[in-house]
Amino acid sequence: MLFHPSKSKNNIMKVLLVDTALAAVPIYDYLVQEGHDVWVIGNREGDILARRAGSRWIQQDYRNYLEVEKHIEALHIERVVPGCTDVSLETCSRLKVSSSYADSPEINRKISNKLEFRRLCEELSMPAPLVVAKESFPLCGRFICKPVDAFSGRGVTIFDGGDQSAMVAAYQAAIEVSPSAGAIFETFAEGPLYSCSAFVENGKLTNSFYVREGSSAYEFAVDTSYIDHAVPERHMVTLEKSLEKLCGFLNLKDGLLHTQFILNESGPWIIELTRRCPGDLYSLLIEYSTGFKYAAKYASYFVGTQLITQSFEQRHVLRHTVSSVDTLIFCGIKFSPPVNVRAFFPLQTIGQILTGRQGTRAGILFCEQHSHDLLVEGYKSLLDRDIYTLS
Repeated sequence: MLFHPSKSKNNIMKVLLVDTALAAVPIYDYLVQEGHDVWVIGNREGDILARRAGSRWIQQDYRNYLEVEKHIEALHIERVVPGCTDVSLETCSRLKVSSSYADSPEINRKISNKLEFRRLCEELSMPAPLVVAKESFPLCGRFICKPVDAFSGRGVTIFDGGDQSAMVAAYQAAIEVSPSAGAIFETFAEGPLYSCSAFVENGKLTNSFYVREGSSAYEFAVDTSYIDHAVPERHMVTLEKSLEKLCGFLNLKDGLLHTQFILNESGPWIIELTRRCPGDLYSLLIEYSTGFKYAAKYASYFVGTQLITQSFEQRHVLRHTVSSVDTLIFCGIKFSPPVNVRAFFPLQTIGQILTGRQGTRAGILFCEQHSHDLLVEGYKSLLDRDIYTLS
């Protein structure tokens, strides 16, 4: 993994990283190279960090925060760092050791639960879709129904508000995948999807990165992205002012704030927020494109390091999660035309079944273009799925 360690080796601690999957590797690398005694926790022995950590891997389902707490006490863990999953962030918010540097469970719920977050957006007059009561239908226009507490686009449906049977089907699809059997109806925001990754310090945003995000295999799961330097400044100002209002209202701890939003002519429409590191090696998209040590910066807040990093280059890098629309047997990746590959991280071996609509992912691809125009062209080609075949 690309990493440049900081010069400070002070305040070495015993640290627990709550994640063992590939996306958390850049976080792990930073912690190790800073000299910390790094432990990891997760219940899958085949995960890359379970293998790399060796005797410092704790085989435990980290959804059970009380069991995690026992390991922390037994090992005298001094700091915990959430990885790249919603569950890891929720668990860390509940641990006693992290109470001074992580948001409380209540704050985390206000951000992560889609219904509570929409109520917060309304209270703070943030630009966001509006909640619509189930009893209000039928209504004119397009609407979207989501589980309040699921992820990866599962159980999400866009439907015609005048079609009562479609509304009922959308609601049923949402509650079936919701752990709490909860669903939310919202007005549907038209436009391309973006993310804004920034770091909160004393209630203000620093080091903001705007990323264009698209979907090729399943419309509600992002699989293709690149840094976009052309987002109009007025829209960035509107978004960041709203986010800083949120930071002050919730008194958020210093650290990452990752926001997904729809952008159209009227401006940004906030879809959701998270304070965990995004998955699918999003951190390397930022680092490969700009030189900014994103994963290191993210982790530094949890271990109390004053890490200073900056963007020092601008490269035209695409990130793409390789997957299939239809279920098939994985037989390798064949590019046509040739692609300038910066890195590829395989997630499946030859002969494995790839389930359609991102049910299974073959790997994560980073490719580089020579100009912004070629970058956009490559992005569109990946969304059209005419760059590679898998069988």
